Amino acid sequence: MIPGLVALAAAAVLMSAYQGASTSAKQTPAVPPGHPQFPQQPAHQHWAYWGGSTEINRAPVQPINFPHPLHVKTLGMNCVYCHFSAFKSIDPGMPAMSTCMGCHRIVGPNRPATASGPARKSAGIAKLTAYWNAKKPVPWIRVHKVPDYVNFPHFRHVNAGIQCQYCHGPVQNMSRVYQYAPLSMGWCVNCHVQHKVRYDCSVCHY
Repeated sequence: MIPGLVALAAAAVLMSAYQGASTSAKQTPAVPPGHPQFPQQPAHQHWAYWGGSTEINRAPVQPINFPHPLHVKTLGMNCVYCHFSAFKSIDPGMPAMSTCMGCHRIVGPNRPATASGPARKSAGIAKLTAYWNAKKPVPWIRVHKVPDYVNFPHFRHVNAGIQCQYCHGPVQNMSRVYQYAPLSMGWCVNCHVQHKVRYDCSVCHY
């Protein structure tokens, strides 16, 4: 029975490695940054029933259309201002409502006329304020998800100098965040080989 299990595990590793190798040439997504049209969401929405990573180019519609280009490129905000634990934890973290409202209690939904446009009401800030007043968090939809049997420590990668964009793509240009990379085992192993770091099983599966 044990040889059979070993053979099954070896086959799974080879298939995953093949998938990563075959998708390594697709690191530039079919959907360019900021493109107004996005692919349909994959049929599987319940991660508990799905053993693999989420799919490349996946771009779920969020409850608030958060404008990354405005916050990152125009305002110069750093990723870790919102994703506060990316450099010190396995999980990158999502901003607390108090983080968002620290600015948006001042920058409210009624936006005055500026050089960038006329006076207007920001639907996004209005929704954010409504969640805040209701004492509820924004129910963000997760974009990137690896299988539960894989451990991806964000802090080790960030502290090793790997930029967020290497895995997440040019988020600073995305009008809606989509999955840039396949996040398959083969894709990860290729990166570890390229950077000459450990890639034995216990690095990610522990």
